[in-house]
Amino acid sequence: MRLLEAIIKANKEAIAPVKSLQIDAQQYRDSMPVVALTCIDPRLNKLFPEVLGIPEDQFIWLRNAGNIITGPFSSTTRSIALACAVKGGKEILIIGHTDCAVGKTTVLSLTEKFKLLGVDRVKLPDNIVEFFGLFASERQNVINATQYIRQSPLISPSIPVHGLIVDTNNGKIEWLVNGYETLGASTTQFTSALEAAASKVEAAADMIKDFQVGTARVADTKIGETISKVAELAQQVKQAAEEHPEAKSPAELAEKVIIDYTKHIIYNKLYKIIGGDSRVYGPVAGTKIIQWLNEGRINEHTPIQAEGSEIWTTIGDLANISKNIPESSKTSNSVRKFMIK
Repeated sequence: MRLLEAIIKANKEAIAPVKSLQIDAQQYRDSMPVVALTCIDPRLNKLFPEVLGIPEDQFIWLRNAGNIITGPFSSTTRSIALACAVKGGKEILIIGHTDCAVGKTTVLSLTEKFKLLGVDRVKLPDNIVEFFGLFASERQNVINATQYIRQSPLISPSIPVHGLIVDTNNGKIEWLVNGYETLGASTTQFTSALEAAASKVEAAADMIKDFQVGTARVADTKIGETISKVAELAQQVKQAAEEHPEAKSPAELAEKVIIDYTKHIIYNKLYKIIGGDSRVYGPVAGTKIIQWLNEGRINEHTPIQAEGSEIWTTIGDLANISKNIPESSKTSNSVRKFMIK
């Protein structure tokens, strides 16, 4: 029996409310310390690490609002990666909890709360859902987080990544994602990540209804189109898996399907981009553009202009631009619509 299997078994057998578990730490010393990400909710203070039965000195506890991970290169992912590399974390636990306030927060209510603190809507990021990682389902949020961590090249494929939900009332644990089963997974896991992304887009669609007219600009891209693109990418992953059976991990399989747009950006070159608010940003160094791409703040459809050029193109088309660029009058119509009038 492995560490988390023993924890779940003991937790199920414990009488509620669970105050502490008795796990033979010596028996599972090769699986410790564990790295755990939880919410900042104060109700969790009295639960961990006791309800897991893990010694305090073997419990590396990371926290953020909503136990949210926004991508495989996010700051939280970086902290988890360092906890494994520097502190020797052997297993990763993403732990959500019942009755999470972040999961109940809508865009409208969040903007109102910021307003009460003296922070106007114009000072907040354009895409509040994406920036703050708002979610509609606690369970789906945990599943999304585990998928991001499992996809991250910063995390060793030999480290199990588990997803859990803890009941804040009685300390009972539900095992949502079994990290032992997903070790070395390929197509199924990556496709599930895409399906999770589609679910997040649907949740965002519901939250968009909370935007007040005149206070924020909703992106022109239709939610249905985004979901369709995710489904199309999932089909590409399935096809790639059939064509590349040698792929041993989601990251390796993804390389067969997803284009790395960052490799077409020159580190020390300056660029301007046009944001979703139709404003021009920059010039900024290529390293900043790469950072924004990795964080998901911009994508292949973002209009970009390189230093010394009068041509606006998209990041996705950047690789197709030849050295002998014609005059700016030949900018494509598909890009021209993004330009400031």
